[in-house]
Amino acid sequence: MTIASVNEKPGVVYRITCSCNASYIGETGNSLLDRFKEHRAGVTRYENAMERLNETQQGRPQPKEPRNIMEDAVKGSAVVEHSSQCSGDLQANTICRESLFRVRKFKEAFFIRHNTCQMNRGKGVEVSELWTDLINRTRCCYIST
Repeated sequence: MTIASVNEKPGVVYRITCSCNASYIGETGNSLLDRFKEHRAGVTRYENAMERLNETQQGRPQPKEPRNIMEDAVKGSAVVEHSSQCSGDLQANTICRESLFRVRKFKEAFFIRHNTCQMNRGKGVEVSELWTDLINRTRCCYIST
């Protein structure tokens, strides 16, 4: 039996940070490793389509137009949207582990609301102002940089 690394365990709230200091907070029921691979695959799909559009990539013809691939990739991921405008390196880390879906969604929302997340498109699930006040007082969802 092997012990799974922290990044291989399912159910996490995570943060992706770009070398330009922009960040994204998300959650997944999968492992951080798997989710980060999905984000990177979206970025790669976008970059490959960009190369095809600029005719710098060789290979067999693709059935879908490069602009449509790029548009779909950007619509599907805020991380891809950021990466389409910034060539910085992305790093991912776990903020906290949570196996329960609804609790994980609330934790994601708390961390998004109480940290600077330039990449996030929304604030996560709706959260009562009572929670916001408590979090502001205790600073329990603030991430030190």
